[in-house]
Amino acid sequence: MATVATRRIQVQDASARRDLKEAAGGSGKTYEQALGGCISRRLVPILEMIEDETGIPVVGVSMERTRGPRSSQSQAWFQWQRGHRRDGIRWPDATIEFLGAGSIVNRVYALEISLQTDVTRIGASAACSMSMGKASQIALTAGILASKPAYRQACIEYWYLCPWEPTEETENRLLAPLQNMHGTGKVALTWTIMDHS
Repeated sequence: MATVATRRIQVQDASARRDLKEAAGGSGKTYEQALGGCISRRLVPILEMIEDETGIPVVGVSMERTRGPRSSQSQAWFQWQRGHRRDGIRWPDATIEFLGAGSIVNRVYALEISLQTDVTRIGASAACSMSMGKASQIALTAGILASKPAYRQACIEYWYLCPWEPTEETENRLLAPLQNMHGTGKVALTWTIMDHS
């Protein structure tokens, strides 16, 4: 059964806090780039948390979209913007694959970085359009990952990284599509609050 949880990470590094706070006041793309850089440079503990959970080191960051270093049984690569294509659109922002015996992917971490905290708005305004778009993106990303043949035997950890808490309605709304989509029972969605205050 799919799950949705919330967790908070206190950003400790002063320069990362400053950069993320400034980026959060701008566009989603600006925030995505700022947080992606902080993750890559290990200024926030995302990769360390994943290493702790898996017991396997994340040895580097690959910016190559189609080719580049791949994970093995003894080490993993942070694949930035490699994504998974569907109708020409790329989701999520990054993935880290962990391989088991026979080089079968047995665990995947997918990271989505966003400023969107409310996925419940419906209407014609720009805010509603962004809300509806993010709601469908989260569900579609989970569906794409769950149905990918290479991930047939994998547990999928889908981390949504945002500087703010979700609304209560959003928390409730996120679980419904995951429970109704084929194969998404192996998806664990975690709304991760990147607290840089």
